[in-house]
Amino acid sequence: MKEEGKKRVPRIPLTPEEVAELVEIKKIRAYNKLHSFKKSPAYKFLNYFNVFCFFVFCEIIISFYGPCNYQTHYTKNTFTNYSLKTNEKGERKVLEISIVDVNGKAYTLIVNDFIEAPEKFTTFKVGKDFLLQREIKAYVNTSDDYYRIQAASPMLFLSVFLGIFSLIFFSYNLNQNIQSLIAISIINGITILAFLSNRN
Repeated sequence: MKEEGKKRVPRIPLTPEEVAELVEIKKIRAYNKLHSFKKSPAYKFLNYFNVFCFFVFCEIIISFYGPCNYQTHYTKNTFTNYSLKTNEKGERKVLEISIVDVNGKAYTLIVNDFIEAPEKFTTFKVGKDFLLQREIKAYVNTSDDYYRIQAASPMLFLSVFLGIFSLIFFSYNLNQNIQSLIAISIINGITILAFLSNRN
């Protein structure tokens, strides 16, 4: 006769009171972990850093649409890229203007407007943001509108995207989670370093 194997002891299900007690214990542990994390220097530093980055992104956007630090330059050569589209006066639409200043620095302006092309040896103004001093827009002497510098397009896009993302991030209190806080801090840090290294 074969020896019968040991049967597994049937699991006794927890009572509703025991389940509620375990849930409460987990909540208390999570609260204590969050409370100790909030008291740590790393929590304060990372949050201050992310708030600073948010204000940098906002400042870049405000500088593009509003006041900024202008410097006057002089054109050495200008090259205009036209569209096939014309207005009622028969003028062709300007897509881009490439300008080389007297110091040899090149700028490409995204125009997409009906304006007169600037001539050689005339003035144009380049606008920089106040904090990082990145060149983001320019005025030519044949128009009253400002135009985006092509090299600044990635910086402006990232500023808008990360500014909105940061608002959502803090609105949902994701900064109270160590993993998400470190992740957004790394993203913001890399972005700011990229802005600083972009010597346009």
